[in-house]
Amino acid sequence: MSDQPAETHVPDSPLPPESATEAPTGAAPDRAPEGGEGVRDGDAPPAGDPTVGGAGTESAGRRPEAKDPAAEADGRSVSEQQASFEESSAVRARHSLIKAHRGAIGVGSTAVYIESNYSGDGAPRKTLVQAVPFREDVVTATYVAVAGQAEMESSLEQHRVIGLCGEEGTGRRATATAVLTRWSRPRYAVSALYREDADVVLGICEQADDVLEEGHGYLVETGAWPVTATMLERLAQVMERAHAYLVVTGPQSSFPGAAGDVPVFAHSGPDSLLVLEAHLKVLVTRHRLHCRRDEEDGGQRCDEDSTARFLDRVTGDEQLRSTLGLARSVTGVVQLARVLAENIHAPDQDLGDVIGRWRDWLRLLAREMLGLDAGRGGNGVPAPQHQAFRITYALFNGHPLSDIVEAGDLLSRIMLPHFGIAEEDLVHHMAEQNINRLVPQEMRASEAAAADARNAFRQALLVHDQLLHTMLESTWDAYSRLRVPLLDWLDLLVGGRGPGRERVRVRVAQLVGLLMGHDFDFVYQRRVGRWARSDSGVRRVCAALALEMAAEEGGAADRVASRVQDWARSPGTALQDSAARAYGTSIGLRDVPATLTELGRLGRKPDQVAFSSIAFSTAWLFLAGQVEEVMAELDRWATARDEYLPRHAVRTMLALGRSTVSADRPGRPALAELALANDKHAELLVTLLNRALITGETSTRAWNLLARWLPGADGAGNEDLATLYESLAPRIFTGPLKGRARFHLDRVWMPRHEDSVTLRRVLAAV
Repeated sequence: MSDQPAETHVPDSPLPPESATEAPTGAAPDRAPEGGEGVRDGDAPPAGDPTVGGAGTESAGRRPEAKDPAAEADGRSVSEQQASFEESSAVRARHSLIKAHRGAIGVGSTAVYIESNYSGDGAPRKTLVQAVPFREDVVTATYVAVAGQAEMESSLEQHRVIGLCGEEGTGRRATATAVLTRWSRPRYAVSALYREDADVVLGICEQADDVLEEGHGYLVETGAWPVTATMLERLAQVMERAHAYLVVTGPQSSFPGAAGDVPVFAHSGPDSLLVLEAHLKVLVTRHRLHCRRDEEDGGQRCDEDSTARFLDRVTGDEQLRSTLGLARSVTGVVQLARVLAENIHAPDQDLGDVIGRWRDWLRLLAREMLGLDAGRGGNGVPAPQHQAFRITYALFNGHPLSDIVEAGDLLSRIMLPHFGIAEEDLVHHMAEQNINRLVPQEMRASEAAAADARNAFRQALLVHDQLLHTMLESTWDAYSRLRVPLLDWLDLLVGGRGPGRERVRVRVAQLVGLLMGHDFDFVYQRRVGRWARSDSGVRRVCAALALEMAAEEGGAADRVASRVQDWARSPGTALQDSAARAYGTSIGLRDVPATLTELGRLGRKPDQVAFSSIAFSTAWLFLAGQVEEVMAELDRWATARDEYLPRHAVRTMLALGRSTVSADRPGRPALAELALANDKHAELLVTLLNRALITGETSTRAWNLLARWLPGADGAGNEDLATLYESLAPRIFTGPLKGRARFHLDRVWMPRHEDSVTLRRVLAAV
């Protein structure tokens, strides 16, 4: 658990409805189009891969008949994948077990947040920033001051905004509320600001007059997004006008330019023993109010003296003091306080058992759910199909129950023969069973937490997110004979069909990556290496995501970097493409200049022009905050004396074409925003658009992109974009493009947008 709110910011963009033809996630959809003008309404390089094959297909050059849904999914038409980059990025961000990152760039004196925003064809949804007030007792009852708090309070008074960064679980939220109460008027007028499915920082800037009250204090938790200098400086301007105070909590930005005038404090958290004491005092006091224990029960009265002795005994216990160092967060310390308070009347000698149960409760719970301790006082071994469903429920935490039922039934069919159950005895177990019976309450989140889930579907929700990792580890360690079948099950899920398949593939790839943390070589040889060499683009995506997870969560960053380099230097086309996809993950962020160099080297290879991976990985790096680095590399690619690099540059531009500065401002494309601020970026945009429009494989998508951009400049506050498009038009539409531009403007777009001033201005300029 951490100090993050129950409702966290959902990154990037509203997710389009998932379909049976979802694009491969993350690093890139696959094949680029071979023909150009015959393709209709394409808006980004296609995601399909005409090469087919299953997980074990490793030989180069063979193209067997497609029998695998994952391979068949690669052969989709461009029209089915026109938003594949945006959709796949959104799915990956929403369902990933890894915390995402987003960058912010400075344009002039304003912070611009570049989002992978898929705005679709409908009107944008305006989402409101909401303020949720804290109760006074929440702020003061159990708070323990942290080092440097006086300086935080002084800086907040001076700047009205401060950043609070540090590891999750250090109590950033509690510190922020305490610091805010120092200056808020009335004293406890402190609220948390959040916004459904959109950029809360941008929302504050746009809706300040409606949301902020003079003298009040506010907290913004960025979740996984870094706290950057441009973000804080922009918010400081807003708070100064509103005469309010704000603390922003989140991870420290790792991108250049993170330092600024608004101070950012490293939050190390309070002393764990003091936190334990503060919470125990409150819990014990509450216990005394309700305890009915008296002398008639044969024990001591539950009075002030007895509870004081309990507090002295607990806080002076050496075993407990050493145990506090194992707590992963302030929340963990609070949980220990609750466990101790529940055992206030336990004999002195039982205190060690109480601490032991708290320290290892997730592992013990996982073993109990799998029936591994049935011979030591457990409740018996659950039926194999129950074990299969519990494993699936845990591994797909946060997914709709429809995913769990389908995957659990498949795992049951794979597991049961290993328990001596004959093939003819296999039945569809999951649909017949009550979920509450299959998954005991001990595993599931509380009813209140389930009711708070925003997803419209019924979800699998664990009592603790870490139980996913514990169940996976327990299953892998306890059932050694099922390791290969478990990997086969995960591969079958990658090749499945139906709605929601994309989110399942993301989770499967990351589960495989977690397993690499337990046995890197075995899992790589049995699954990830085969995926990387596969004819299936879907499986090559999964290989990239599995390595990303192994690097981020499995402690194998160096080994992963070595594998990706081996792929990139391999003569095999599939392995090279897998490397390009891997560079479009957090693996590529570890050394961005080296990543872009490798992508450029791969981009010169004739075989890689058949795929969109290089372009989409480069676009992902852009959206991850590496804006200037990517723009400089695209400039080199666009002007390179090479047959293939300019094509990858154009595809990258088209992949980024639907990315806007925010979900609520779909009329302001990110690339156009950069062109406004930098003449060099404007010249690059002219070069790429000109080449895209005149090249057969990209012309239709480029015209469609302009059909979105130009009318979008008619919106309020977009006059600068209209002027930009008017000034760039004569340089973009040169030679034969001039006549085509007049045709599109006059005959196609203006009849649809009769009141568009921008279209008229651009037509006049052409």
